[in-house]
Amino acid sequence: MTTALITAAAYFVSERQEKLYQASSDVFLGTQNLGATLANVALPYVDPVRAAQTQAEIARVPEVAARAVHDAKVINRTPGRLLGESSVSASSDSDLLTFTVTDRDPAIAARLATAYASAYTSYRHELDTAALVKARQEVEGRLAELKAAGAGQSALYENLVEKDQQLRTMELLQGSNVLLSRSAAGATQVQPKPTRNAILGGVLGFALGIGLAFLRDVLNTRVRTGAEVESRLGLPLLGRIPEPSRRLRAKEKLIMLADPHTAEAEAFRVLATNVDFVNHDRGARTIMVTSALRGEGKSTTVANLAVAFARSGRRVALVDLDLRRPTIATFFGLKGRPGLTQVVLGHTRLDDAIAKIAVVDERELKLGAGNGSVQAMLDVLPSGPLPPNPPEFLSQGGLSDVLTQVTERADLVLIDATPLLELSDAMALAARVDAVLVVSRMDDLRRSVLDEMSRVLSGVPVVKLGFVLTGAKVDGGYGYGGYGYGYAYSDDGFGGRARGRRETDRIS
Repeated sequence: MTTALITAAAYFVSERQEKLYQASSDVFLGTQNLGATLANVALPYVDPVRAAQTQAEIARVPEVAARAVHDAKVINRTPGRLLGESSVSASSDSDLLTFTVTDRDPAIAARLATAYASAYTSYRHELDTAALVKARQEVEGRLAELKAAGAGQSALYENLVEKDQQLRTMELLQGSNVLLSRSAAGATQVQPKPTRNAILGGVLGFALGIGLAFLRDVLNTRVRTGAEVESRLGLPLLGRIPEPSRRLRAKEKLIMLADPHTAEAEAFRVLATNVDFVNHDRGARTIMVTSALRGEGKSTTVANLAVAFARSGRRVALVDLDLRRPTIATFFGLKGRPGLTQVVLGHTRLDDAIAKIAVVDERELKLGAGNGSVQAMLDVLPSGPLPPNPPEFLSQGGLSDVLTQVTERADLVLIDATPLLELSDAMALAARVDAVLVVSRMDDLRRSVLDEMSRVLSGVPVVKLGFVLTGAKVDGGYGYGGYGYGYAYSDDGFGGRARGRRETDRIS
């Protein structure tokens, strides 16, 4: 994008520039001093680079510019404008000064360049011979006085005449040190050059684009891969959960109940299997599901995971201990029922608070299959009324008794807890569970958050089973190695859709 934009901008701006022409003349800087040579005088060493740069600065004085404007006979031109539209540069590998003039008219540019160089040579001659001219004028004044006094034949007069001739000779020799070596023969167009500027703009845009890409990469603290999450947390990846559809989010439904025969639902069955694998030797019966921050999908994940375990024939209890924003009751239609907080306070019996949820296929009900077959039962214990001080409530001994009773009723207890980094609730609850399962949303992960999460988890005195990535992309199937299993629906001929399962081999 930067390459295209800057290239187009450079061409567009160049096309609208005023036409300018440039001409140049050269002046030779002699280094031999004939006067000193004839007088047999040794001159001190002078740095040629410094000497040339000094002459370039002398050429920029207003007096030289004024002479150039006068000699070129260009109307409506001032010495200041000439200095602003010209330059004098010293060559690094030759004894040359280059006078360059830029103008809208190529003929005027060439005329001013030549006049500028010539004006410098005459000005430089005057500077170099100023002392000799002054001395000669004084000698000639003295000769005039002697001649007027009638001493034209005296020895002093003859001596002064000889001195006058020597000064004239030295003045003549001194003037040959600076010469106009090349006049401006013509002018070349220097502006606009849209093609050249477009190419330079393209190169600049490309370099800028690469720089911005690297800068964005450096400043972007998002985690890009599950492997990086695994490395920073030090936990194994147990599953990738796709984003729930808008329909499910709008109706606050669970995919494992609404449509368990899809690729999205299969992700939770895979997760349940992997949890069983990592928990086989540990034997944890109460598993707390948490996340680093809110909005990472922990409640949806633990609810679907509980249904997946229940469908596999396990006795599962789902407990909502997110006493800040409980959502489990919403998923199962339990709003208004008594819950955990009332049981702990002794206001309700545990049997009255636990809801027996029949796990059925809601799609079978929509397809007209009666009430649907009950495939499993799931015990759900909602949070109940929220306490004013959740951390204090979680530290009560009555909570441990209730969790113990729930554990005695089930093979596996899944607990929905608050985010680990935002609140202290999950840390207080960690001491009452056997293991922790972390849920992380791929789109929201930051390296700093993961590092802090790793630090906090290292201080939790329970088994860390692994982590789950939510918001993952799926392509309609859930793959295992070289084989892929997908789920599809076809028209059953009665206005509905008959469920069918297809298995395709992907041999890699």
